[in-house]
Amino acid sequence: MNEHAEMFEFVRNRLGQQKAFAGGNKHQIGYDKFDHTVRVYKWMLRITTELKDDYLDLESLKVATIFHDVGYGIVQEDTPHSVLSAQICKDYLEERNYPYEKIEFITDLIERHSMKRLLYQRSTPIELVVLMEADMLDDTGAMGIVMDAWIASMDDAASFDAIAKHMEKYTYRHMKQVNMVTAPAKKFWHEKRRLVYDFIRQYRRDLGDMK
Repeated sequence: MNEHAEMFEFVRNRLGQQKAFAGGNKHQIGYDKFDHTVRVYKWMLRITTELKDDYLDLESLKVATIFHDVGYGIVQEDTPHSVLSAQICKDYLEERNYPYEKIEFITDLIERHSMKRLLYQRSTPIELVVLMEADMLDDTGAMGIVMDAWIASMDDAASFDAIAKHMEKYTYRHMKQVNMVTAPAKKFWHEKRRLVYDFIRQYRRDLGDMK
């Protein structure tokens, strides 16, 4: 991360204290988009460290990962955060004389990173696949369980059973329905999925719902 310290600092400043998350309930908790960016970057490194792909443009992927959510720092409800993020990144890179082809490729990764259907299309660049995988690996598994419990506990009717139902509705269902593409991400996802399944099964047993 030190090699891109200036970029990280730029993104941190643009996001400021932004904690809102469009859609869903994450705005109810102390969810920091910059912290999310750092975690996604680390997941990206974990994937690429094990990924066997000689054609991967790692530098472009790193830059795209750093900037992928910077658009959340702008309050502009009629424009997707991915489009805003791509524009901010483009301006940043142009000011620093990045090659045109690189800028176009990086901003394309950013602009399309929320289109998760592209994850399973063979024509999708490996860099975009990894960015989407890293993005989805955050907030899942152990973190997903904690966030579900956190959010559900804020309800006036919060109970152990209500928290269990919230976990089953969100984290459990998400982990069950989604799959990864690259071998490293599949391994990480399997580990997270197994943790979630085991936790909810034990939780239901503790509640007396299972033998």
